[in-house]
Amino acid sequence: MVRLADPIVLTMGAYFVGTVLIAWWFGRGAGSGYVEFTLAGKNLDLLPFTMTYFATFVGGGLTMGIAQKAFIDGISAQWYAMTQGLAWMTISLFIGALYSFDVVSVPDLLGRAFGDRTRYFAALFTLIGQISLTAAQTIGMASIITTVTDVSLEVGFWLSTLVFVGVTVWGGMSSVAWADTLHGIIIIVGMAIAIPVALLNVGGVGAVTSQLPAAGTNWFGVGLVQIGSWYLLYLTVAGAQQHLLQRTWAAKNARVARFGIFLSGLVITGYGVLTATAGLIANAQGAAIDSSLAFAWTLENTLPPVLAGLLLAAAIGGVMSGADSFLLAGATTFVNDLYLPYRGGTGNVSAAHLVRMTRAAILVFGIGAAAIALSGIRIIAVESIGLGIMSVLFAGVVALFWDGTKREAGLPGFVVGGVVFAIWHFALGEPALFGQGPLESAVPATASALVTIVGVSYLSDGTSFSIEEIRRTAARDMERFSVGDATGLGEEGPATDDD
Repeated sequence: MVRLADPIVLTMGAYFVGTVLIAWWFGRGAGSGYVEFTLAGKNLDLLPFTMTYFATFVGGGLTMGIAQKAFIDGISAQWYAMTQGLAWMTISLFIGALYSFDVVSVPDLLGRAFGDRTRYFAALFTLIGQISLTAAQTIGMASIITTVTDVSLEVGFWLSTLVFVGVTVWGGMSSVAWADTLHGIIIIVGMAIAIPVALLNVGGVGAVTSQLPAAGTNWFGVGLVQIGSWYLLYLTVAGAQQHLLQRTWAAKNARVARFGIFLSGLVITGYGVLTATAGLIANAQGAAIDSSLAFAWTLENTLPPVLAGLLLAAAIGGVMSGADSFLLAGATTFVNDLYLPYRGGTGNVSAAHLVRMTRAAILVFGIGAAAIALSGIRIIAVESIGLGIMSVLFAGVVALFWDGTKREAGLPGFVVGGVVFAIWHFALGEPALFGQGPLESAVPATASALVTIVGVSYLSDGTSFSIEEIRRTAARDMERFSVGDATGLGEEGPATDDD
């Protein structure tokens, strides 16, 4: 029976009413243009930009996922967050170069350099990855709703889907970013208060560690190879994947993008310690639960009801932040890089039509992702596949800035990278190296893609491209489209040899 009178449930209900109101308010007028809907009019200031960047990954993987992994493997699970924060701080040093491209999607950018077929291939990779990530977030939302309210897991899936799909369909990036701002502030402050309180209520750090096996307190238990490969994986995420670069391009200016990404990374470096501790507490207390419910169990059983309800609501909000971000990224990619070319180019559709199609794609992909999530796959496993399959695109982004790169090298590089990812992940099962943990599939996949691009460029007599020409034509197209003229969006650069 659903505990409607429970203070936790009441607090969560009130929180989500507030979330919906914020998303509704800031989403007004988002449908007035394609750039307004997908990039919030390229006008996000530091607070909403930092919070939406942070909240995009603070949900399923960094909250429920780390607590789940810590429940099983111990405190070293926190490296999943710390490596991400370090990677984001690193990429903030170079993000200005990517911000300078006035595009809507990563496949659009790569297509301008490497041609239409490369654009379609990159779009397919991105779409598969974003749907996988959306499914992982739905798992996280449903697990908390199930624990707190006693509704079935299936009902939790569809309730989650209704909320995050509705918010995204209504206001696009504007609704998502400002709802993320609420979630981000509450969960940062709330976790900093709640985990120390939870530790105090179960007897302190010593009482927890004394009940754990030795491996549970080994900070490097996951292995140095695993730690290093997580860091490299997240460099590719921040540097080439649609859900984060779409936010980068939505920033008001390059300074906001650089500083916001650095601040997000700084917070995340310590965030994983808090969520991992939640998993350790559940383990030490002997919680007889599925590991995916470790985070929710700790909050519900060690905190005052109102504080637990607020933080659980913010945690679900954080997961929703990831889900709607990935969903918007996938829908944007589908419309901009697959649907638009299918319709014969930008001269045949209006900005209003593209907004309608993006909203329709959000609805379809959101329902599809929830259905995939019903398989019950572990959260981090699903996210790793989603992140990894898009990581090979980082090789193309890096190659943009090498003068020797040829247009013909992009597609072979991505194909080779995709094959290596499939072999390493599915055939070899991400083997452990040197007894120091597995190497994420994204690392050899991205490396092989980059080597292939360089090799083909050296051996090919193909054509080169100009970064400045790409920037110039992209800016022209964005300017045309921002004022309602759809004739310029998505035009290729000056060369079309492999089109």
